[in-house]
Amino acid sequence: MRKLLGYTRAIMPSLCFSVRAALVAAGFALIAAPAEAGPRENHVLRQITNLTEGSIWQPRVRQLRGEFVSFVSDGDVLGPGTAHIGNREIYLWDEEAGTTVRVTDSGAGESWDASRLTDDFRTKRLPIITFVSNADHDPSVGNADGNPEIFLWVRDEDRFIQITDTQAPVVNAAPFPSDTGRCIVFESTGNYDNNNGENTNIPPFNRSNEDGSQEVFFVDFESKDYAEFRFTQMSDGPVGTTSEYGSAGGFFFPGQCESITFQSDHDQLGLGITGINTYLYKRKRPKLELASENLGPGSGDSIEPTMSGTGVSAGGPSVVWSSNNDLWNNGSTGYEIFKRTTQVSKLRQFTDADSGDTRSPVVSDGGGRIGAQTTSELIDSSRKVVQGGPGPFNADGNNEIVRLDGKRRVRQLSRSTGCENTFPTIAGNGRTVAWHSTCDLIPGSNPTADEQIFVYRELKGKDTLSTAAGCSVAAGCCNVANGCYTEILGRGPKVGRRNDLDRGKNKK
Repeated sequence: MRKLLGYTRAIMPSLCFSVRAALVAAGFALIAAPAEAGPRENHVLRQITNLTEGSIWQPRVRQLRGEFVSFVSDGDVLGPGTAHIGNREIYLWDEEAGTTVRVTDSGAGESWDASRLTDDFRTKRLPIITFVSNADHDPSVGNADGNPEIFLWVRDEDRFIQITDTQAPVVNAAPFPSDTGRCIVFESTGNYDNNNGENTNIPPFNRSNEDGSQEVFFVDFESKDYAEFRFTQMSDGPVGTTSEYGSAGGFFFPGQCESITFQSDHDQLGLGITGINTYLYKRKRPKLELASENLGPGSGDSIEPTMSGTGVSAGGPSVVWSSNNDLWNNGSTGYEIFKRTTQVSKLRQFTDADSGDTRSPVVSDGGGRIGAQTTSELIDSSRKVVQGGPGPFNADGNNEIVRLDGKRRVRQLSRSTGCENTFPTIAGNGRTVAWHSTCDLIPGSNPTADEQIFVYRELKGKDTLSTAAGCSVAAGCCNVANGCYTEILGRGPKVGRRNDLDRGKNKK
């Protein structure tokens, strides 16, 4: 019997090889054995700045791949002695090169409100960063009066283009480019609208802003070199009202800029509503809609809207925002996260915490993942925690960064005490999140609680950063492999049922 078993073991390798060869010859696909599979996902946290003085504002991660982060600072970003205290400049961090460069040199002026770097995937448009500056970056237009104007920086050409040319007291602010730079949405107290309807892709609104109220404007670039463009005024309110937080999204590349969202404290549709509300403009119809429709009798504000592109499975585009208005009429209190897809106009509520607020939402392409900052306990510790348990994970109500993976899964990216994690930004694939923080998230890297930027990445495969050797704590890098980063993943609190008063019944 032993001889027979030995004989069987001896012939098994050749037998398996013969069977495998026969299957391949017959056209069957073989599934690799588990042992041959790559390593599991690794979660990496990096501190990409080392300020010792000054401040940082507005981190923005590149939308599609997330390999660049732009930000604003007046601190010593490039090392000791490089601070510009009181004079902000634009910077760009390049993950692959491992470098940070200063984009602007504003002299006696300053530059701020930097956007993310746009994408160049499947488009002939050169990547740009949009920003606001009172400096004179584009001699072909000039800004001798030092008014805050909208500029573009074309990365591959290191060239600046001035988009607006206004005089005080006009203020231009917060430019938001679409993923590929096909259009820009921005805020201004100026009076521009040169859209006469010649371009049938952009229906004119025929609005004016002679009263100087703060409105949202849309800029369409008719040429790939950004030389020709038209303005369209999207919002319209009386003096003293404010429209802001404009952003554009749409279906990938051919459909860029199909939809625009913004918030306004003026009743844009004459519905008799109060507070700050989020609006959605669909360009092809054309139609302006109220995105933050309230199902109940409550009141409050729907703020900080932003929009995604479509996902690889054609999900989205989606609008997300934060609201302390009980939009679902389910008894929610505090600021919670809501999402609406533009195709089917379906409103969904994603958080419903007992206390605290969840703010500053950002959304991946297709709307599948939402980043936010929160003072709430969003992981339900009473249920089995997938990773990182047991909780609670935010008992002190500190501002932490979370990523909502669908409606039920919550990944808490930071866990800290006595400091602030704020202003998250997310890549289109949802796998990269960057934010502003005063915390020492990587032990010893920020002991004096300076303002820094941290980048979280969810890696697959054999990326060097996934290994303990390739991610050094001393160099400001934590991951699961080196034991410095703990993955926190669990179920979110159950969101209360939507109570639709018009139908007189509850529905999920």
